[in-house]
Amino acid sequence: MSDVNNVSGSSALSQYDINKNASQEKKSNELGKNEFLELMIAQLNNQNPLEPQKNAEFVAQMAQFSTVEGIQNMSSGFESLASSFKSSQALQASSLVGGAVTVDGQDTSLLRHGELVYGMADVPSGADSLKLQITNEAGEVVENVPLGYQPNGPMSFKWDGANLEINGEMADIDYDKFPTDDDGNIIPHDPGEYQFQVVGNVGGQQQNLNVHMSARVDSVTLGENNDLVLNLAGGGTATMADVKQINHVY
Repeated sequence: MSDVNNVSGSSALSQYDINKNASQEKKSNELGKNEFLELMIAQLNNQNPLEPQKNAEFVAQMAQFSTVEGIQNMSSGFESLASSFKSSQALQASSLVGGAVTVDGQDTSLLRHGELVYGMADVPSGADSLKLQITNEAGEVVENVPLGYQPNGPMSFKWDGANLEINGEMADIDYDKFPTDDDGNIIPHDPGEYQFQVVGNVGGQQQNLNVHMSARVDSVTLGENNDLVLNLAGGGTATMADVKQINHVY
């Protein structure tokens, strides 16, 4: 039994040596750029002066060397570029923490006193008779503001729970419906999540326009495939590709 084990061990070691030698031989047969350059220089030093190397052959070898060198440099350059891009993106994302970003396709936003809610609507060409409707968490319409005609393209707006700004101009709001404090100041709508809907007449038909609302960025994490994920107030998430606009850093 002992002899059998010795034979098996010896065979295994022999096989290991064979595989190792084959691996080393294969590796030694691989020509790197340094070896290629040394070989070409040696060839030039040892050529017959009476029969110098043909220009075409020499140019072909130089082209081959340049190709090897270029591919390696290109690969290294791409890796460096990708690393720099990822670092830049991470830095940009981290600077958004505590700020508000407008998220593509999101039609709700969380209102906090002292903070603004930002929004955008895609206005198609020929749209008119626009209205902005704001609904609270209970499903009650708290604002139904006529906007009339707005130029086609992105229409931006801001809301603080009372005042509404459309494309940089104050909208006509019925302030009489708001309660006031002892000093006569308007008390805005309660904090909470609100839904925003923009409706307009497009081609003779009422149509809901695409709306994009803001959310505060609470933190940034690294998701699958090393993608950066923005964790939004209220529990939602978004990627950098989902960000339509960076609004404000508080």
